[in-house]
Amino acid sequence: MFLVQKISPHVFSFLRSSPPKTQSASLAHPFEAALVGRLASLLPLPESSGSVALSWLAQAVHLLAVTFSDAAVLLTGAPSSSDRDALAAYLDSGVALLDACNAASAEIDRLLRRRLHLRFTLHLLASSDGGRNPEKLRRARDSVAEWWGSPRRDIKPFTGDLVRPLAPVVPLRGKLSYVRRATYAVEAASGLIAGAVVAVLGCGRLAVDRVPADFTWADEYHKVAGAVSHKLPGDVSVAEMEAAKAAVRKLTEIMDVIGPNGDGENAERLQEAAKETAKATLELTEGLDALSNAVNELFHSALVLRNTALDGFRMGPQICK
Repeated sequence: MFLVQKISPHVFSFLRSSPPKTQSASLAHPFEAALVGRLASLLPLPESSGSVALSWLAQAVHLLAVTFSDAAVLLTGAPSSSDRDALAAYLDSGVALLDACNAASAEIDRLLRRRLHLRFTLHLLASSDGGRNPEKLRRARDSVAEWWGSPRRDIKPFTGDLVRPLAPVVPLRGKLSYVRRATYAVEAASGLIAGAVVAVLGCGRLAVDRVPADFTWADEYHKVAGAVSHKLPGDVSVAEMEAAKAAVRKLTEIMDVIGPNGDGENAERLQEAAKETAKATLELTEGLDALSNAVNELFHSALVLRNTALDGFRMGPQICK
């Protein structure tokens, strides 16, 4: 199901009006300079976990959405005949990004629904008299078991199919127009950032292609790609999910020590473990909500750029020279 939430337009600081109808590559310089700054702002990655944090992913996706919005402003106008080919190629590759956004959104929603088992567990423990109520303690154990046993990583089998089409085709050597430079930039940034989101949610690896050195943002791009790839050795979920798993394991161990009769000897330990689980659950929820909003924003920014590209074809041959 496609995302439909309405978003407000972005304010573009680097460009205030449509570019003149020229093929000068210098028109892309402010756009590329802004991309350099955005990529640089993503480093260093948070060091609190061995995986990638949802908060970082949300920030990266937001910056990608802004880059798409900037590209839409840059590409407003009538393209030349050669640039129409570049726009046509982008229209094909842009579909892959929309698919990735929808898959990521569905996975986030599933993780949020799964988290309800933990909230119900905490509710039961809060009213279990420190574990002395055997029935509520039993139901809390069952709820945790459902959280562990619920279907996970629905996106994992399709990670490769979603990420591979995001990789851009490296442009031919030589002088490139601002249109081709801009479309290649958004394609490469999508392959890196949207690819990272899919890889993290699918517990997979991130593989990105090299960007030619004549692009000013190539160095920062490779730095971000290297940092993220290092954090994704495979089969590792997001940092907030790993923290939640650790807290739930500790909580489960204490519930098992209390035993089926609810002796209550470990009531204080149970209370502390429940607090840790509640904290981890809240951080997971906030991270998933932030990433969901960012993916929604990216989806709509990608649609705006897609419509801008289509407008170039609607102008007709009497305008496009």
